[in-house]
Amino acid sequence: MRKDISKPRNFGYVERFVEPCVLLLLSKNPSHGYGLMEGLEKHCGEKVDIGNLYRTLRKMEKNQWIKSDWEKGNIGPNKRKYEITGKGKGTLNEAYISLKQTQSLINHFFIGYKKVFGKK
Repeated sequence: MRKDISKPRNFGYVERFVEPCVLLLLSKNPSHGYGLMEGLEKHCGEKVDIGNLYRTLRKMEKNQWIKSDWEKGNIGPNKRKYEITGKGKGTLNEAYISLKQTQSLINHFFIGYKKVFGKK
C-alpha cells in the first residue's frame, strides 16, 4: 500500500507575482533594491529575500522592463537605482489584464464553493 507523501499545495500562490509588483512600484518612483523590498511587503504583501529580488531585477533588466544606473551616495557606497521602461509599462498593463482575469476565475470559484458548502 502506497502512502500519500506529497506536500500540501498552496493554491493561493500566484507564480511570478513579484514582477508586476516591482513594475507597479517603479511606475510610481525609481527606487533602490532595499526600497523595493520594503515596498513589496508594504504595498503588495510580498515578502522577498533580497538575493531573490536582485536576481529578479537582473532578469527584468535583461527583458528590458526596467533599467538601472549607479547613483552616487553622500554616505556609503554607490547604489543601483531602478526605473521602469516603456516596455515595462506595457508588461505591467498585460499583467494587470491577466490578474483581473485570474481574479474573476477565483471569484467564480468562491461563489461555487459557497453554494455547495454554505461557507462565508
